[in-house]
Amino acid sequence: MKYHSKTPEEWEKYDKEKEKRDYIRKMQKRRQRTNNLIIIFISVFAIALIILSKYYFPRYRFGDSLIMDSISFSLMSPNEYTYPDGLSINVNMFNTGSKSKKMKIDSFVFYIYKVTDSSSETFYRFEYPNIIDYELYPLESKKIFDLNLVNPMSKIPNGDYVVEAKFNYNNKTIKLKKQFKYIHSIKYNIYLEKAFYLENEYPKLYIEAKNYSSETKSINLMGKIQIFTQKRKLIKEVPVNLGYITLNSLEYQTFEISIPPVSKGIYELYFVSEELNQAVYIPLAITNNIEKKLKNVSLSIDTYLFYPVNQLFQGDFYINNLDFKKERFLEIEGYNIRLLNIENNTIVYNYENNEKKRIYISEGGKVQIHSVSYIPPVKLSIPGNYKLIFAVKSNENTVERTMDLYVGISQ
Repeated sequence: MKYHSKTPEEWEKYDKEKEKRDYIRKMQKRRQRTNNLIIIFISVFAIALIILSKYYFPRYRFGDSLIMDSISFSLMSPNEYTYPDGLSINVNMFNTGSKSKKMKIDSFVFYIYKVTDSSSETFYRFEYPNIIDYELYPLESKKIFDLNLVNPMSKIPNGDYVVEAKFNYNNKTIKLKKQFKYIHSIKYNIYLEKAFYLENEYPKLYIEAKNYSSETKSINLMGKIQIFTQKRKLIKEVPVNLGYITLNSLEYQTFEISIPPVSKGIYELYFVSEELNQAVYIPLAITNNIEKKLKNVSLSIDTYLFYPVNQLFQGDFYINNLDFKKERFLEIEGYNIRLLNIENNTIVYNYENNEKKRIYISEGGKVQIHSVSYIPPVKLSIPGNYKLIFAVKSNENTVERTMDLYVGISQ
């Protein structure tokens, strides 16, 4: 029997390869531990969010939920709808665990009950007795039911409603329930003519009353305007009595009110209607100086860097306050937005606004100047490179932001 050893060069090569293998194995174990920790953290966070959402975010789209075998089942809906809103109700399942789950859903029943003082009646019913088999991957969310896809509903009667969903999951019964209100009412909205005012100016406030109901309604438009400091001290109260108005369904009327001058500061302005038990709020900014030079500010654009060909362009355009300790009271003379196709040297979109405008920005905050959506449509029908140019001008200078976009054919 013969024994063979390695040359020093072979041993050196062997040691290097072993060291490399050990390092790779060590990194793989570290990654696996990190991934497990991330999955555990996300799972715990998701469970905590589901539990706390009912108490800390009641107005948002959270609903009744339960967890069984690491699967979270939720009945989602806003707490309130206002005529003519469409109902947005769905039943979801979410795998909070680190392993895939075989799901068998059957005997699904969905009810909406209209609740009265003494009883309740079935307003809508949906049944699906068939069996649904599905493999739910870790951290995957899937809709079990979506009312909008099955039977879109809107403009339903005023009142209180209860939603119930019942089904079997792997031979275990799941029951979910949630309440919501559908409101028919006149609602107020308020807004100011300008973003801020000088100390010697009379702020101009608009009060809008709109009939969010299916019937014609009459109301005595009265209430009071209250102005508070940021420490909730009432500094001014103005009574409002605009008389009776009659509004058809979804009709609105707007009224203008001048408020006596207010000293320099940032305030909270409320219009309070005791008759409708409503209070609507808007910030009121007062200064003694208008900034006409655009300094210590920047522009930003929220849009996609890549668009599939024939997609509609959309974007939001902002001016940002780079001072995190000081509010800004700016006055601009206008702004311009251009989208250029570089290869063809053509202007695809050109919007120019030369209206003088006041802009209030909180410390380190930002304000939207313009938004481009689907109306009017800006269709990107030519593939290639594009340049987006956003410029804002004042009496003294202009600031500009450019961005490169690409339009291509998606695979």
